[in-house]
Amino acid sequence: MDVLLQSFLPLGLAFIMLAIGLDLRPADFTRLFRRPAPMLAGLVNQMLLLPCIGLALALTYDGRPEFAVGLMILAASPGGITSNLLTVLAGGNGALSVSMTALTSLIGIVSLPLILGLSQTLLLGAATPIAMPIERIMLGVLVITGLPIALGMGLRLWKPAWAGRLTGPARRLATVVFAIIVAGAFVGQMDNIVTHFIDIGLLLLILNLATMALGWATSRLLSLERADGVAITLECGLQNAALSIFVAVTLLGSPPMVVPAITYALIMNVTAALFLFHARRAARLSNGVDA
Repeated sequence: MDVLLQSFLPLGLAFIMLAIGLDLRPADFTRLFRRPAPMLAGLVNQMLLLPCIGLALALTYDGRPEFAVGLMILAASPGGITSNLLTVLAGGNGALSVSMTALTSLIGIVSLPLILGLSQTLLLGAATPIAMPIERIMLGVLVITGLPIALGMGLRLWKPAWAGRLTGPARRLATVVFAIIVAGAFVGQMDNIVTHFIDIGLLLLILNLATMALGWATSRLLSLERADGVAITLECGLQNAALSIFVAVTLLGSPPMVVPAITYALIMNVTAALFLFHARRAARLSNGVDA
């Protein structure tokens, strides 16, 4: 992978997390704790069921071990910043989406290295050429995700007017940064993606559709508001591919591991666009507006 992209990757990811923090207030979390069902449903789907589905699919994969581990890096990663934007466009609960992204990013400091350590044992066994530096992963995720989110929240708390003016432009720029990271990684691994799209792409499509369907089904089962269901569905289906790329390239030093993340990024944006179209159409119909 290009050296310039590797240098840009941690800075770009930190900026994305800073943009998320700028849009958060302590009241967002207290409000969700007063009405915890949507947040708990989202967290169970995102942090527990998604990795379980990912592991089940990875265990059926008999291709390159780097791709199996890459799939688990993706499944263990929190939601991505694009889920927040698409949730708002789809008429979902934006505060829930942003709060879930932030909370899963913070939980991921601990859960991501633990899930990867367990996945390594189950997928690769004891004898494996892939090093899994758990402490380094935990420290890297803390520095790149936890600290920028805390800094963004601190700016929002201490300089609310200034942070308010920055939030919109920062979020738009963060979306561009995310696209640059994914596009750069795609160019660097294009041969692997084209060669292995069929065997790994189907598993990733199943992962995406299963998690989105599970998120929506959970919201219906718990009789949550439609806006909450939209937020949970998109949050579960849109993973932080930029973080997955950072873990694979910078922390594990294995560029081939980014192939599942990049492939998934392409798939998830297509399925999310289809879901967005359906959600907006359903909202118009429920309001009595002609589709």
